[in-house]
Formats: sequence, C-alpha cells, structure tokens
Amino acid sequence: MKNNELSNKSVVILGFLVYFLSCAMRIDYSATMVAMVADLKITNTMASYAVTGSFIAYGTGMVLCGIIADRISPVKMIKCAMIGTVAVNILVSFCSDMVLITLLWSINGFCQAMIWPPLARFVFESVGKEKYADSITIVGLAGSIGTLFVYLFVSVILEIAVWRAVFTCMSLFGAAVLFIWCYMTRKTSMGRATPEKDTSDENNHSKLKLTIWAGLVPIFAATVLQGVLRDGIQTWLPSMINETFGLKASSSVLSTTMLPILSMISVVLTNALYHKLKNELKTVSVVFAITFLATIPFGLGLNTPALITVTLASIVSGCMHGVNHMLISVVPQNFSKCGKFATISGIGGGFSYLGASVSSFGFAALADNVGWNAVQVSWCAIAGIATLICVFEIKSWTKFRE
Repeated sequence: MKNNELSNKSVVILGFLVYFLSCAMRIDYSATMVAMVADLKITNTMASYAVTGSFIAYGTGMVLCGIIADRISPVKMIKCAMIGTVAVNILVSFCSDMVLITLLWSINGFCQAMIWPPLARFVFESVGKEKYADSITIVGLAGSIGTLFVYLFVSVILEIAVWRAVFTCMSLFGAAVLFIWCYMTRKTSMGRATPEKDTSDENNHSKLKLTIWAGLVPIFAATVLQGVLRDGIQTWLPSMINETFGLKASSSVLSTTMLPILSMISVVLTNALYHKLKNELKTVSVVFAITFLATIPFGLGLNTPALITVTLASIVSGCMHGVNHMLISVVPQNFSKCGKFATISGIGGGFSYLGASVSSFGFAALADNVGWNAVQVSWCAIAGIATLICVFEIKSWTKFRE
C-alpha cells in the first residue's frame, strides 16, 4: 500500500541521498583515523575506542530504533537522527581529547541507528511491495557510493588540510541533506505500521517458536560474523597497509577505494544470484564460500604484495556487503505481513554492528599484540565458520519460507 504523495522516483532519490550522507558521516572517522593517530600521538587501540563505542551504540540502537520505527513516524525519526549526526561531526572537529571524542562518536552511532530502519519502512510504504526490492537495492547502494566518496574525499583533504577539516565539511554536507529531507517530506504523514493482513493467530505463537522455525538464531550469528569482516576490514585496512607496506596516510586511505567499488558490484551480483536461487540462505552460503576462498592466502600466512592484499581484502569486504543486503534488507520481507519488517531489519542490523564493534577493538588489539598477519588469519577462520553455519541452516530456513 502506497502511503506517500511523493513519486516513486523521488522517494528513491531522497532515500539514496539520505543514506549516502548517513554512511559518509558514519565512516569519516574510520577513514581519517590514520591521520588522527599520527597527529594526536595515540595508538591504534586508543583510536579504536571511538569506533567500538560507535558500533556498540549503533548496534543496540538499531534494535531499539527498529522496534520504534514500526510504531511512530519514520520521517520524524530520520529528521532527529540527521540533526544529531551533524551536531556530533561539528563538535569532533574541535576535539583533541580521546575520551570526549569517544563519547561523541558513540552518540553519533546511536543517531545513525535512527536512520536505516525507518528509512527502509519509509521506502516500503512509499513505493509499495512490488517495487520495494528494486527500490531498496538502489537506496542500499548509496552506502557503498558514500564510502567511496569518503575515502576519496578524505585522501584529498589530508593532502591539503588537517583531519579536522574532514568533519567540518561533512557536517556542512549533512546540514544540506537535512534541509532537503525536511522540505521534501513536509507533506508526508506516516504513523504506526499497519499489518498487511490479520495475523492474530500467528502472533499467538511464542517468540521462541518463531525464532526456531525462522532460523533467526543462526542467521543472526552469520550476521555478526559478516559484520566482523565487513566493518573490520573497512576500518583497519588503511592502517594495515600503512604499517605493513610503509605507505603514507593519504596513500593508504586512497588505496582502499576499491572497497566500496567491489561492494556495489557484490550487492548487484548477490541480488542476481538470489533471483536464481530464490532462497536467502542458499544465496548467502554461496557468497560466504567465495569469501572463504578469497581468504585462503591469508589463512596460510602468505606475505602477499600490497596490491594483492588490498584486492583480496576488498573482495572479502565486498562479498560481506552482498551478505548484509540479503540478511538485513531481503530476509525481513518475510515478516512484513505482520508489520514487523523494520523490527527484524533493526535487530539484524544490531547483530551486524555487534560484529563490527568486536572487530574494531579486536583487530586493533590483535594487530598491536601479535601483528597484522594474525588479523589476516582470523579473516579466513571467520569466513569458514560463517559458511558452515549458513549451509547447515538452509533446510530449516527453506521449510520456514514454505
């Protein structure tokens, strides 16, 4: 059911723009971290606290905001979120104390959590069920494009200015998008999500039974592992390249621009694979298997050249974006009939960033205490475990979908 005066094209463009800046203003700290470590004379572990705090706030916030997004106006939620994230970016540009920066960036994580669940619902109710899949895929690609923009933009800024300029510029971009969102949605009215049909009988089932039948426990476990790989590589690849191969900060950041490019390709190819297999878990199993193959050189402890290291890491990160799209955007559609789309999407997103929070601190600690080779070996182990989890869950998930 369409619930918006905006045209479908306008909804997609607006959603794309909001998610583009949302991702950019969430990743700018990670992209700038190499320069911050050098300027503030801190360790990778100290710098990782802010990322870890942000991921924890984002993950827990996604669960809470997913539930709330099914009950109140998604338009107002996104407006509040944008105001918060713009304010945080402005404040960080003036900070030098890592405790304060960690606190602010954790707040930014929660503000960011208020965007995706309500945005997904906004798109779903605006364009209708038939056009939702294609629309949300386009909106989702904004994340990868935003990431590409950030790494290119940051590499340029670090050549001509200090890292603080990155946060100043991002806050200005965010303010512009906030204005556009408020103007375009001024006549849009959305309240509590309405179930597509009466599901009172289904709702009498216990949450435990629903979890068992849907296979959500192993699915969420796989979601955690993809979060570890996706965000762990995205966060620490510039630092790993800088410390392992001796490239300067701007070059290390620029070298990772392959990450979002392969991420976009992966999302498109994963969608195509899904249309062929017509099963989320089968699709995810194949993508995880490809990821495992790409990490075998790391698992064997091979000292690969910089170009090969960046390429393989980018393939892994890209594959995880495809997995994330399946688990966070496609799987929740199976729960839309009972008005729980945003809830399941939010909970899934929460588990994804639980993995991200583990990787942000875990990979830093592993690198500082053992070395980057140990981090690379862990990528192979994680990919292998995730593949097995998904393969063993295919039968249960298929039965649930039927």
